Amino acid sequence: MLTLNGWMIDERSYAARLAASLMDIPLACATDRRAETFGPTLTDEMVSCVGLYEILEHFSRASETGWLWPEGEARQVMKWALDGIELFSEARREALAATLPRKAETEPVTFLFREMEDRLSAGAFRDEIWFSGRMIGFVDVILFPVAALAHDLGVAMDLYPALRRFIRQVRQLPGFIVMPGIASCH
Repeated sequence: MLTLNGWMIDERSYAARLAASLMDIPLACATDRRAETFGPTLTDEMVSCVGLYEILEHFSRASETGWLWPEGEARQVMKWALDGIELFSEARREALAATLPRKAETEPVTFLFREMEDRLSAGAFRDEIWFSGRMIGFVDVILFPVAALAHDLGVAMDLYPALRRFIRQVRQLPGFIVMPGIASCH
């Protein structure tokens, strides 16, 4: 059985767990605090994947759900999403570990949220309700923890109606699993 070595409250580990659950891939979880800094790993007798990108790529080959691995321009969107979750992860770790109160929503984080909102809003005009298009895909799984954990950085979600709708849509999917820290009131 595949084993995800991750940290329960790390957004990248959660994205891997969420993808496995939505794709109906059996997954055992083992706690590894190093994942908080370096990201999750996936192991099995025949598999060794390091980082969210490799894990999701393996899931795309292991599942029969029809989730296609992004190609062409969609691959660039996925790279943008992976860069976004890394930016968010670093800012969130700094905010949660701070000993004194400070502004956690930095300019790059604000820019990321605005770009996420703009992409979803533009897609809605093309009847594409997901970052991945008309069907949920890997980009959506990568960006869901970013949107859902926005309150950890003090991001005012009132400014992002498309992101709020996105959060609700992901929560309604069969196989959705919760993460500690993501409020159920979204």
